[in-house]
Amino acid sequence: MKYLFVIFVSLVVLACHSNKTASSNIQDKTIASTNCPEDGICTFKVLQNKVLTIKKDGFGELYPELSDGKKTVIKFEYKRNEIPNTADSSYSEIIYAEIESNINEIILKDETLSEAKVLFGRLCFCRGATGYYLVKEGSLKISTNNKGAKTYKLNFKVNEIPQIITMFQETL
Repeated sequence: MKYLFVIFVSLVVLACHSNKTASSNIQDKTIASTNCPEDGICTFKVLQNKVLTIKKDGFGELYPELSDGKKTVIKFEYKRNEIPNTADSSYSEIIYAEIESNINEIILKDETLSEAKVLFGRLCFCRGATGYYLVKEGSLKISTNNKGAKTYKLNFKVNEIPQIITMFQETL
């Protein structure tokens, strides 16, 4: 019994030990967005050293997968405030795009949005009107000012389902 206790304590100590990894000098950036409807919270993230893979589930529906890589993924998310005393009232919209890490200027429009894998997600209890969709209509513009700050601007429309967010513009 004494040996089992020693083994258990050893496993707990080993499981709780964190691995140290080399940190990159490039940091992910997250801000609270000011381009948000009053009934929710929006965030904008720039995820360094990531890639966006668009996959299909067993029903043929799209979904995003982020993994480590050499690109940059931008993510805008709107989360509507839940309605008190209402079941299944959660609602969110998420927009992803993947860009080259060293890019300072880019303009993509309509069919060229596919170069950035622009993906819109509507996640809610909305029968038949939820899921992820490729953005095929709109424009993505990224520019860098003389101080090095980047402005990310996306105007878009998804025809397959209703949407609340149709644009965002953030500067980091």
